Amino acid sequence: MSIEEPVIKIAKGVFMARGQRVVAVADAAAFYEVTPRALLYAVAHNPRKFRRQFMFRLSAREQGAMPEFRPLRKPPLVFTEAGISMLSTVLNSTKAARINVEIVREVVRAMKSLGLSAWGTLR
Repeated sequence: MSIEEPVIKIAKGVFMARGQRVVAVADAAAFYEVTPRALLYAVAHNPRKFRRQFMFRLSAREQGAMPEFRPLRKPPLVFTEAGISMLSTVLNSTKAARINVEIVREVVRAMKSLGLSAWGTLR
């Protein structure tokens, strides 16, 4: 039996749950300028990209700790920081495309600063 930590709101739309910062579906959809339905559709059609470290459902106890989630019948799905980044690869919005480009640029910068080259791994 695991001991759950309480869910704590730390900023508008951002919560601490299970030791991670998470965002609910509606807030993630608003961030990427898509509907929650479109976001859930994209996630459902890309199951290999969304593992447990990227998203999970809050438990009933966790859901009860947050007034925003109380009226929901099913515990809400939340995305971790890595999950929010992964959403940029599957959503079809201008903002998702811009964020994905920035993520790739940061990865390339980090590789260069470490003396690594992405081209060295391609054969």
